[in-house]
Amino acid sequence: MSIEQTLVTLAAPILAGGLHPNCAPQNGARPYGVYTNVVSPTHNTLSDGVPIQQDIFQIDVWADTYEGALTAGNGFAAAVQDAFEAGTLTGVQRSRRGRYDPETGLHGFLYEFSFWHP
Repeated sequence: MSIEQTLVTLAAPILAGGLHPNCAPQNGARPYGVYTNVVSPTHNTLSDGVPIQQDIFQIDVWADTYEGALTAGNGFAAAVQDAFEAGTLTGVQRSRRGRYDPETGLHGFLYEFSFWHP
C-alpha cells in the first residue's frame, strides 16, 4: 500500500470529510484533510548501501472551529504515530502549525511528516 493510501485509510475514522490529494471537494463534510507531497529528495542511501526514498508530506486538517481542527488533527497525527510504532509507516512528524482561512471561516492545523520507504 502506498503512503497516500495508508494516510487515507488512517484518516477515515477521524476525518468525516475524508483525506484528499491537493484539494478537497466543495461543501464536503467537516473535519476534512488535504495532503500534498511537498518534496521528495533524491538519491538517499542507508549505511549498508541500500537506496531509500524520503517523501515529505504536508497534511492540512480543517474544521469549523479551532477546537474541532485541533482535536481532529491531533487524532490524525496520533494515528500516524501509531503506524510508525507498528512499523506500518516509517518516519517522523516534523511540525504542527495552526491556521485560519478568513475566506471560508475555517480553522486548520498543518502537519508535516517525513516518510522513509524503499
